[in-house]
Amino acid sequence: MEVIQGAAMVTWGLLVAAALAYVTYWVQHRRHQHALFARLGIQYVPPHLIYGSNHILRGRGALPTRVIGQWMKRYGKVFGYYVGWQPNMVVADLDLVRDILVREFPIFANRPTLVIDAQPVVDSLVGLRDQRWKDVRSVLAPTFSMVKMKSMAGIMNEKMNELLSIVSKKVARGEPVDWHTTYQGMTLDVICECALALKTHCQRDQDGDDFFLAVRQFLKNAVNTAILLALYFKIFAKFLSFVSNRLAYSGRMTMMIVNHLKTVIAVRRRDLSVKHLDILQLMLEEAENKSENCTQANGQCLESDNNNKPNYKKETKKLTDDEIIANAWVFLLGGFETTSNTMTYTSYLLATHPEVQERLYQELCDVLQDSPEELTYEQVHSLKYLDQVFCETLRLFPPAVNFVSREAAQDIKLGDLFIPKGMSIQIPLWYIHRDPDQWPDAEAFDPERCSPEARAASTRHSMAYIPFGAGPRNCPGIRFGQLEAKMGVARVIRRFKLVAYEDTPQPLDFSIPTVTLNPSGSVLLRAEPRHCSFPVSPHAI
Repeated sequence: MEVIQGAAMVTWGLLVAAALAYVTYWVQHRRHQHALFARLGIQYVPPHLIYGSNHILRGRGALPTRVIGQWMKRYGKVFGYYVGWQPNMVVADLDLVRDILVREFPIFANRPTLVIDAQPVVDSLVGLRDQRWKDVRSVLAPTFSMVKMKSMAGIMNEKMNELLSIVSKKVARGEPVDWHTTYQGMTLDVICECALALKTHCQRDQDGDDFFLAVRQFLKNAVNTAILLALYFKIFAKFLSFVSNRLAYSGRMTMMIVNHLKTVIAVRRRDLSVKHLDILQLMLEEAENKSENCTQANGQCLESDNNNKPNYKKETKKLTDDEIIANAWVFLLGGFETTSNTMTYTSYLLATHPEVQERLYQELCDVLQDSPEELTYEQVHSLKYLDQVFCETLRLFPPAVNFVSREAAQDIKLGDLFIPKGMSIQIPLWYIHRDPDQWPDAEAFDPERCSPEARAASTRHSMAYIPFGAGPRNCPGIRFGQLEAKMGVARVIRRFKLVAYEDTPQPLDFSIPTVTLNPSGSVLLRAEPRHCSFPVSPHAI
């Protein structure tokens, strides 16, 4: 018995010693990781051993843009901070921004590696890397061409008819309108039909529509406990990837969408003669076109040389079904929140600047005159002052304010700045768009900054305005988002005068649960009917 007890004590002693040794090693290794910016000679935020600076950046009541701004005042336009063990370099020097996003793009082509291999994002333009990202981007680019966007206008108008009908009923009851949730319902209906081939009715019952509530909850809680554990303890990343994809609520909701898309793709492939006007169909067609234009052999694409002899070069650019599904899902997330937020901020700025709203309304009267209420792509494109209003709105409120980020594929020196391989670079849009050196009276809303005359006379840096990023990896859905947002706001202002009142928040408060800048509460504005001198759609009454 004594021998057994002695052996047990020795075993426990060895386990305790091993645990202490591991903890000692881990602490030393983490401190070595946290010394990277000191070794590079770059100023940085002193990190917490476990959290880095993430507990400050995303602490209770903290707004990441405000925190980054405070750090910039202290450390300058180039500085570092840590999220767990991961170093992040903030770069607001515009010459360096241009180098990173444009001039040295091949070295900074990738977004930072996802901490968790979240499905299906890893197969989308957000998660894909290197040559495969380039191949998929080239296949998807025609999906958002001007011609294709014209075909989407019909779906957008149909959903906007419903939005106007809902607003008209609230106005008739004397109710103010929460424009943020109103636009969210409309943009989710639009992107579901355009990207997922899914007809939803999110506008009709926002408090009871399960899909609408699920998507909002998914985005609100995207940075969950599993993500934070993986950020702080890299060893858990693979296990937590499994948990997040299979067991978490967000993972289960994602799988419901994925299974729906698999069914739709299978049905459409069985009858290719039926054409559908949505992004999913366009992706399928582009994928099939790429494969038809490329002779396959052993899984490779045969390309001919000058003597018409085939060369085995690179793998085909054809999209896999997983990539089609992943990008449809990401288009849903991107097309829902960013567009609804931009429409909300535009409406808010117009209501709080009635002189700008009146000038925009006059343009709508002059250009559209007595044309039908439903607008075409060409009509929206012809509204020049509307474009100025949107340009200035996007300056003040970039839609994906924390999304412009890159990762160095190799060591590189830009001027006096050395950036090591694997470094994550963050471009702080909020600060850049409000830099007083580039934007006099930067906090003011002034659409005249974006007039053709002001643009022609401007000596502003080319990177001072990048709401959709810059370079080859900018947002691929710019045309889609701008068309929907401009068309929606134009139709609202043509029908209603938006008025701020005592319950309208001034100024707005924000939250950034993921990478998008969201209003933190309701954005209530009154809508007063205008005298309509144009044919009103019966569906919008």
